[in-house]
Amino acid sequence: MHLLTPEDFEPWIGRKVRVATLPDPVEITLERIDRRSALRGFDVREPFSLFFESPLHVFLIDGTYELDCGKGGPHAILLTQLQPSDRRFYEAVFS
Repeated sequence: MHLLTPEDFEPWIGRKVRVATLPDPVEITLERIDRRSALRGFDVREPFSLFFESPLHVFLIDGTYELDCGKGGPHAILLTQLQPSDRRFYEAVFS
């Protein structure tokens, strides 16, 4: 099994990512990748988060979704919604 790294998602930055939802897929945009320092002896890989955004009408409940941007994937990724404003924001944490 390949552990995903920030480099796996770098080609996705600024791209629309297809999220497998029913009845039809929706699209969200990967805005940025935040990297964190690994804890020596504890972390198997470099911890990082992916931050996505979408229009307000694209509403995803917290859960695991299949994401694919056409440059890798699909990957099963757990998304958590952050506080919305004029758009919706989602975070995926990898540790």
